Amino acid sequence: MSFLGHLQVLVFLYALLLFSAESRKTQLFDTESSTDDGAEHENYGDKVDARDIPLLYLETKIQNAPVGSPQRQEAQKNLLEEINHRKQIDQNIIEILRLSLKKTDVLDLLTSTRTTGQPVVDDWDCYKTLVKSFKNQCGAKMAYDMKYAGALANICNMGVDVKKSVAAIEEACAH
Repeated sequence: MSFLGHLQVLVFLYALLLFSAESRKTQLFDTESSTDDGAEHENYGDKVDARDIPLLYLETKIQNAPVGSPQRQEAQKNLLEEINHRKQIDQNIIEILRLSLKKTDVLDLLTSTRTTGQPVVDDWDCYKTLVKSFKNQCGAKMAYDMKYAGALANICNMGVDVKKSVAAIEEACAH
């Protein structure tokens, strides 16, 4: 398959990511029949978030493996583990924000950034401490997990005590 063909497959798989994890599980964990009819897939765009490449890779392995084969079952297992890990990290960061800030409405802090010209973070020692704690306590080890580094910067920028934030990380990630 050419580079363009691979790119089209990756773009198609990215579009699959737009559906809920449950609908993807139903489609990708079907053991009765394969959904791949060999047809060319429509191009849904040309950008794929680098954090989603592991999911795309596993989805491609599932689609290319024969139904019921050990390779397909292993890829399905790995995909489910990856999706569950991501869900856990998502839940952890929300809980970390809630505990650190003593607020319940924290979703806006997941993606909020500072205005142009301002530093990303004011207290780099706070930030480095929280990132290290997040990695150690929550098992954050991949690019997906660290997409929340900005949320940790927001905690530091709001002047929250570092020790309280580390305690919040430990509590949120104790599972």
